[in-house]
Amino acid sequence: MKAFKQFVALLQLSLSGLRYRLSTVLVTIIGAAGVVGVLISMLSMGTGTRAMVMQNARADRAWILSHGAQGNFDSNLPKNAVPIIEDMPGIKKDADGKALAYAAAIVDVEGRKKFDNSRVNLDLIGVGDMFRAVHPEFYLTAGRLFRPGVRELIAGKSRHELSKNFEIGDHVRLRGNDWTVVGHFEAGGFFDNSLMGDAPTVMSAFGNSSFNSVTAMLESPAAFDQLQAALKANPSVDVEVRREIDLMREQSKQLSKVMDFVSYFVGATMAIGATLGAINAMYAIVDGRKREIATLRAIGFGVWPVILAVLTEALILVLPGAAVGALAAWFLFNGNVISPGGMSITLLVTPGLVALGIGWALAMGLIGGLLPAVRAASVSVTTALRAI
Repeated sequence: MKAFKQFVALLQLSLSGLRYRLSTVLVTIIGAAGVVGVLISMLSMGTGTRAMVMQNARADRAWILSHGAQGNFDSNLPKNAVPIIEDMPGIKKDADGKALAYAAAIVDVEGRKKFDNSRVNLDLIGVGDMFRAVHPEFYLTAGRLFRPGVRELIAGKSRHELSKNFEIGDHVRLRGNDWTVVGHFEAGGFFDNSLMGDAPTVMSAFGNSSFNSVTAMLESPAAFDQLQAALKANPSVDVEVRREIDLMREQSKQLSKVMDFVSYFVGATMAIGATLGAINAMYAIVDGRKREIATLRAIGFGVWPVILAVLTEALILVLPGAAVGALAAWFLFNGNVISPGGMSITLLVTPGLVALGIGWALAMGLIGGLLPAVRAASVSVTTALRAI
């Protein structure tokens, strides 16, 4: 109890003198604000990417890929496998008894950005008749749906907003093939960054002989196990089935992994500089109070109350900076749209990112105050009292 009272008294004494040490206080606050603001704003890219990919992902929708495939682009399903897959138990049927499933073919094409005319890779997805039934979140925002057997396409919301020549009625040349834009749509997730057309037409135009995946609506989330068991038991197909929500989660991790690495690297680099600044600031504070601390030690104040008081002061100093940095990141970046590689991502500053930024700042304060705290407690009483 005595040690705690000493700690409180020391802390009150320290905080009451902050107005006389504004320059060192501001160094710590500004450093913490810069680190937290940059870290949160950069991590918001990864958070936005994960949210974009996970948008509308469902537990009662499944994706069937070729064995060993990590996603759509490295999956290859022969045409004769599609009817077999669609006939499997566990897949939901419509009122006419047709399976709510469709096969998709994805082709990589090239377009131009609206703002700087730079080249950008685009995904043209060929889908089957059941696409809209399997994805009830899909809706046309303008124009009409493409017709089977005709080189017509519709452009997702982000693709139409970011890329040239995707207004309704535009004619666009994709890898030597002329296509007509007949509509715009929203479906959420990565679909909004894509173009969409009739699957057989896409495959014929680009010489594809196989599909990339089959997407199916399940009778219920529990029906996934039934479908998986049936596919494994059928030797005529060599495929893997994944819950959409699990597959999208893995895809989002892969997409945001690089962004998060860069964010933490930049944040850590800045944190090192800010921590060194905090250490210098706290050393200056401790040196300025050397005689005061020595006097308190001489009248009976213990080592640990001194250490804890200096550490707590350092933590208190970084908190305003953390709050300023988090607020700045939220006001300046939350909801903004960026387009790395032509893909539209909405930056998201979440409570989790704010908590991470504050925790990062507290770690800086703890490290920055540790050495000065130990130094304050270890100063020779006689030497300090003689110091001017």
